[in-house]
Amino acid sequence: MTLESLLVIKEVEERNIALRRAFAPYTGDIDVTGNEADALMILLNLTYPKKLVKSLLDKRLAKKTLRNEQHIDFCIAEVAWLHTHNLKYPDIRVSKQRLIAPAPVFHPQVLSSANFTPILGWSHDSAKVNLAKLFGSHFIWQGNVCCLATLLLDPTSVWKEAFQALGMLVKDFLNICGRVKGFLPEAEAPSLVDRFSNQVRMPYRNGYLAVTPVVSHVLQSEIQKATMAKQAKFTHVEFTRPASVGDLSASLGGNVRVLNYPPKTKYSEFGLSDSMLGKVQNGQSALNHSVFHQSKFVQALEGLLSLPFALALKQRRQQKVISYRQVRSTLSEWLAPLLEWRLEVKDNPVQLSKLETINGTFEYSFVTMGDEQLTHLLAPLFSQLNSVLSHSNLVGKYAFHQQLMTPLKSSLKWLLDNLSNESTVLSASSDDESQQRYLYLKGIRVFDAQALSNPYCSGVPSLTAVWGMMHHYQRCLNELLGSQLRMTSFSWFIRHYSAGESKNLPEYGMHGPKENQFRRAGIIDNKYCDLVFDLVIHIDGYEEDLNTLDSSSDILRACFPARFAGGVMHPPELDSVNDWCELYDSEALLYSKLRRLPVSGKWIMPIRYSIANLSDLLILLKQNRLLHPVMYGYLLLGTPQKRTNAYEPLHCYAESAIGLVECANAIDIRLQGMQNYFRRAFWMLDIKEHSMLMKRI
Repeated sequence: MTLESLLVIKEVEERNIALRRAFAPYTGDIDVTGNEADALMILLNLTYPKKLVKSLLDKRLAKKTLRNEQHIDFCIAEVAWLHTHNLKYPDIRVSKQRLIAPAPVFHPQVLSSANFTPILGWSHDSAKVNLAKLFGSHFIWQGNVCCLATLLLDPTSVWKEAFQALGMLVKDFLNICGRVKGFLPEAEAPSLVDRFSNQVRMPYRNGYLAVTPVVSHVLQSEIQKATMAKQAKFTHVEFTRPASVGDLSASLGGNVRVLNYPPKTKYSEFGLSDSMLGKVQNGQSALNHSVFHQSKFVQALEGLLSLPFALALKQRRQQKVISYRQVRSTLSEWLAPLLEWRLEVKDNPVQLSKLETINGTFEYSFVTMGDEQLTHLLAPLFSQLNSVLSHSNLVGKYAFHQQLMTPLKSSLKWLLDNLSNESTVLSASSDDESQQRYLYLKGIRVFDAQALSNPYCSGVPSLTAVWGMMHHYQRCLNELLGSQLRMTSFSWFIRHYSAGESKNLPEYGMHGPKENQFRRAGIIDNKYCDLVFDLVIHIDGYEEDLNTLDSSSDILRACFPARFAGGVMHPPELDSVNDWCELYDSEALLYSKLRRLPVSGKWIMPIRYSIANLSDLLILLKQNRLLHPVMYGYLLLGTPQKRTNAYEPLHCYAESAIGLVECANAIDIRLQGMQNYFRRAFWMLDIKEHSMLMKRI
């Protein structure tokens, strides 16, 4: 969009609205090339409250403003509060500080300000939010995104003429350029950490580093633009004093958008064998036919049908892989009740006598047949699949479709092949001897955990929160045992997830300028969730330490942490799970337990996608609904140094990085096999000189 296209609007009120939106930080930047004098006039008039300006194209008002030295001085003074990262977000009590930092090191698997052209935001006194618009509003000039403050660092004749056109002398223009340059250094960071700024201890070199997470203005602004254009799912974080937070929050009226992709878990597991038996006896199918009505399955089938029409080979390959994965995932959900029933009958052979009443049905054959014979059910299973599809109004047209027969049949064959080989792999691996240990925490309950994993996205709690809880567990365990055990990685399964709707009241504390008032602080909006999860932790250490750990089950339970992601963490209720904290030295034995996890939950799996920009991230989220954005870790902004009020000798400001995880179905992970699980499902913290990011082992 160009400024020239808006100047032709004749209706004054309509034109004012369009111009204010064009220069707001939550909309796409407007091109002012060739209309520099008009742009300057609009920026000058934007420094007044809306009710005092009848038309943003009032040239007399702009000239009068430019001659008002006091007003211009106030505007120039606000350049001192332009920043790359907002220290007042989300806590406006942080004051008299700003951060101008170069972009962090680029990492292809995460999204940060390193993926964008740097721009400046503003945060200071809320009464001066309009004054900051003169030098802080961004636009496009000669193909580059810039603001008046950055342009005047190296002024050109074009902008000098624009100021002259509104009555400013050349010497006054050069004076303004010099003053702006003095207020806008290349880099600036506070020498002390504000008492209201958060700090996180992270391992660094041979000790710990105090990290203060900060929000990137450019990344937050780009997310607002994408959500405004309905390119992503989002929710709001509300601020009651938006102008005190910054210019972006003020322009949005305090309703800042964040990406919202919570994991979808069901609250009902498939029933016991008695309920399945009753369904089959009544002539109903035990299979989960409802999964075929999901839009993601329909999209996968349409993707397979449209493969010949894809424009590029890479596009065809990518679409084929995504479609096949989704078809397999849907078919595994379709079979999930029978898979659960089959395992239950294996664990309790006494139930076989009850099944004689349904002898002769497909369900009976699937549940009782030996593993090596499961592939014989491919033909009847494929026939039943097409029969189910043909009786549905939504997906009936895909039944017996010539182009879908091969993909659907091969997907079913893949499922049956993996099921038939499962017991063979487990028995082959059961004899392996290893000095490693796995701690399996089962049915852990968390209340009021932070679903807002970083300032940009809500849903799956932060991966670094899981790692932090695990690290705290390790420290307590080593302190009591006198050992040097290391909890190196974890695998995470979310059984149930429930998003919270209410706002939590802050606790009482000493507040006020002199910290002498006992009261609650102001409410800072956040997103919370309750969840139940399982956690598998890999433990490494010396042989004698591991042997000591084997005989210390009571200490393992006693050291269990009480906090997770800001929420309260509890073991499961005693009458529901007895063996909630168990130690395993055999991968096969552990996996035999994990394969029984309910299909209603989700494994939080690492993936390896490259993300060049926000558009890439949103495209991946749209193409694959199993993907969710989440906090991956921190990218350091500068070199760690000593700062007053820091928790550790070294402190650094850091930017939160957005990554992607796959919320994989429990049945899918089971079908991919034990080796795939232990190779792909575990997370570790990768600490480098300028980054602290979670990654796959």
